[in-house]
Amino acid sequence: MRRMLLVALLVLVSLGGAALAGHGPSPRGAEGASAADAVPAQDRIAMRVEVTQGRVDEVRHSVQVSMHNDGPSKLVVSRVELQAPSFKGAETVTPNAWLPPGGLQVDVPLLYGTGICTGDELTPKAQASFVALTVQTEDGRVQQVRLPLQYPNPMLDKLLGIDCQQAYLDRQATFTFGPWTHLPSGWVTGTVVVHRTGFQGTITLQEFVGSILLEVVPTPDRERTPKPYAVLKPGQDEVSIPIIVDGERCTPHSLGEIKKPYVFPAWVSLDGGPLLYTELKITDKEIAAFKPVVDACAAGHTQM
Repeated sequence: MRRMLLVALLVLVSLGGAALAGHGPSPRGAEGASAADAVPAQDRIAMRVEVTQGRVDEVRHSVQVSMHNDGPSKLVVSRVELQAPSFKGAETVTPNAWLPPGGLQVDVPLLYGTGICTGDELTPKAQASFVALTVQTEDGRVQQVRLPLQYPNPMLDKLLGIDCQQAYLDRQATFTFGPWTHLPSGWVTGTVVVHRTGFQGTITLQEFVGSILLEVVPTPDRERTPKPYAVLKPGQDEVSIPIIVDGERCTPHSLGEIKKPYVFPAWVSLDGGPLLYTELKITDKEIAAFKPVVDACAAGHTQM
């Protein structure tokens, strides 16, 4: 009996020593809180991000990094970096953006660079991407945060596909404007030129259209011109389509609201394949040539 009591006493002493040494179970409380509990609430950053794009962003080759603060305290984001391996040249911006608690969306624009394309893949998928942030909490502490974007990411896939399709078409042919002639009406005439750069088969320019501001139509039949507008056959290097640029669709209101004044969509096929989207190339010569048409619109009329 005495032996049993001695063993029990030794066990109790051993357990007590372990507890004092910090190896035994400890109750959760003011002294027994976990490491996570020791982090002040304002330092627990709960954020999420996504990338979106509006019409202005399309022209600028930019996206909006949309940030949401789901934590209990306001945050200040002083640095935003898009880490997208499928793009080169993405910029880092320093917005000093205030994020109130409650999940309210705050957008920061940045240039996403140019898609990295391999081969002739027209529907590539963007690699997993992240947004790196420098975030300041209410107590002035600064933290570096790296948040994943949705993966797969439909927006990044779309942007990469646009760049890779355009890069592919640029290797096959160019679609540009030819010399301009100014008319007394304030309109201008010229040509759309299809020039072979690589593809040896049949290149079909199915159609092109004007921008929201300027009408671009073949002459002399304008909208009644049969489609396709031009076919560059094997053995031909170039074909031109006569056009006129006018301001029939232009109003002072549209001039003030326009986001994409010089974007002229076109659709092309190679050897009868599916239609591929591209845009007629614009240079400073085109902008100067269109100026009389835009000036006439600004003055409140579409021809002089």
